[in-house]
Amino acid sequence: MKKITALLVSLIMSCTVMAGCSDSSDSSSKADSSSKAETSTAANESTGSEAGTAANIDDTLTAQYTKKVQGESVAIDMTVSSDYGEDSSAVVEVAGGNMHMKTNIMGLDMDIYVIDGVMYTLDNESKMYYTMDMEESIDDFKSEIGYGIDNSYTFVSSETTDDGLICETFENTQDLDIGLESGVTLDTSESDDLSFTTTFKYYFNADTKDLVKIETISDGSITTVTVNSFTTENVEVKLPDDFDSWTEQSFDKDTEDIPYDAELDFESEAESAE
Repeated sequence: MKKITALLVSLIMSCTVMAGCSDSSDSSSKADSSSKAETSTAANESTGSEAGTAANIDDTLTAQYTKKVQGESVAIDMTVSSDYGEDSSAVVEVAGGNMHMKTNIMGLDMDIYVIDGVMYTLDNESKMYYTMDMEESIDDFKSEIGYGIDNSYTFVSSETTDDGLICETFENTQDLDIGLESGVTLDTSESDDLSFTTTFKYYFNADTKDLVKIETISDGSITTVTVNSFTTENVEVKLPDDFDSWTEQSFDKDTEDIPYDAELDFESEAESAE
């Protein structure tokens, strides 16, 4: 079942890159005022600093945002723009161990709930759904679905932009995960570096210290997340009120071997010619 959750997170990360907090409620702002004051001081001290001279990564505004995402409750609404197509929307709500994710990817609506360890995938138009048991807890994916940072990220700099935002820049380097068939080797004689680096720019309102947007720069392409709302207050995750009248569907295959992971069996033109 880990394949199912990994696919889900991959879809969210790849197509609806998530971020944090611009239109927070007044109550949330008051509750977070002390932490904002602390992070404001850290950000101001590091503003304009060069790579390697910044404060500890835990003192950054981005780290404080990540802590909020990893908390008991959070709700994020964002719009994603990229070089690859039309804008996408995404909503993530987490309350305790339950989660709701709703997104539109290339015209395809996805509405998914995780309630008490069960994943529900809903088709709101037909009022149908299917379920899968989950082995992992929501805590395992909070930073990923909230697009937070961890110790694998390197803090590069903090600066004030021309439009008055605080921009905190991070880099994350990962090794290429290339799966090779048995007996196949990879020639690395021309390059010892089989890794890639992604740059993340987190933009905060200089006055409120709320996260406004995130830019992800990878291989020359830029994905921009614009935050519509963010809150940690009064978040509730529950299935639709009329869910008892919906119709449950079932997979034709065992859930450990669902269609998206199947290999296509086809012949190449050369094989056909033989």
